[in-house]
Amino acid sequence: MGLCVLSALTPGETQESVPRHLDKLQSNPAPALVLVFASPVHSLAAVMESTARRFPDAICLGATTAGELTEQGDAKGALSGLAVSGDLRVFAGIGTGLSTSPETAVRQALSGVPETVEGFPHRTAVMLLDPLTGRGEEATLLAATELGPNVPLVGGAAGDDLAMASTQVALGAQAASDAVVMAVLFSKQRLGIGVGHGHTPLSAPLRVTKADGNVVFEIDDRPAWEVWVEQTRAAALADGIDPEALPADAVGGYLLRYEAGLATGREHTIRAPLSRGDDGSLSFACGIHQGAELVITRSTAEAQLRSARLAARRARESLDGAPVAGAVVFDCICRNLILQDDFSAAVRGMSEELGSVPLAGFETYGEIALGQGDLSGFHNTTTVVLAFPAEP
Repeated sequence: MGLCVLSALTPGETQESVPRHLDKLQSNPAPALVLVFASPVHSLAAVMESTARRFPDAICLGATTAGELTEQGDAKGALSGLAVSGDLRVFAGIGTGLSTSPETAVRQALSGVPETVEGFPHRTAVMLLDPLTGRGEEATLLAATELGPNVPLVGGAAGDDLAMASTQVALGAQAASDAVVMAVLFSKQRLGIGVGHGHTPLSAPLRVTKADGNVVFEIDDRPAWEVWVEQTRAAALADGIDPEALPADAVGGYLLRYEAGLATGREHTIRAPLSRGDDGSLSFACGIHQGAELVITRSTAEAQLRSARLAARRARESLDGAPVAGAVVFDCICRNLILQDDFSAAVRGMSEELGSVPLAGFETYGEIALGQGDLSGFHNTTTVVLAFPAEP
């Protein structure tokens, strides 16, 4: 028996929408894995308590979002979800205190996960985390170290509709901020992974000359914000944005249009600046090392649409010829800001590339994808697709 996947997208901001959402994820046989992504208008704790009660034999993972999506389209103020049944064994844990000790949190989340399950030779790890800790990159690399080089790792950072105030992840009925959730999926067939970002360099290479954690104070010995404005001014004005006359509530959206690209392999790894400090510093979604070389990037709507399709195609092609049963998608809120009304076209494109199968996911504050030989696994403005194989 292969894998069977169901997806659900349920609008509605009241608790009454939760049982309707869970009804759509019921399957026979019962699912081994249930993922629920909830708009912050919902209480994630309440949603996950209902989910865990409805699916007592499944591993139930959850996160707050910056938007919800399935093959039906995208939404705000909704619930999206995916249920996977069949030849799959799942083990998971949650670790807290991510901001103070990423190593302890990741180890805690992986402490109950076995290294092998007889008859299920393929392992794939899924990671959900609170990005407002600024520890996304560290947690990803620590998880990869703990799992070993032969376990691909995918996932996403929770969102809160760009409020940047509080994001949560969940395992079963336990929802928490400052936390990381790890799940390892043991399967009989290889799962498919695809990644794409669609960004191109806008600036020449720049050097981070003063940084601490996820805060970059200076680039080329000048305030980071000053450099960002200088390097993006012409492109921003062409896009109808004057970076020197932005109201405070427009700074975040501007920064997410012109993100950093770190050279970590054949392609740049995208890093999202989230906010500007009074001292001209920039706070990023994860750590940026002092001395790092980066470029400022931009992307067109056309490139974003192509890269979404590319990620889905790569996931499908990595299934070694097996048909796709369904997929989970971790897609950055930044892509939505770039595409606006065309974001639904990106979702449709992914669905078409996968064969119009069930898919579900959410708009994240960071995407996780790490395979053999990768130097960095935490991304921004990137699409990560995890495809499940059907019976060949």
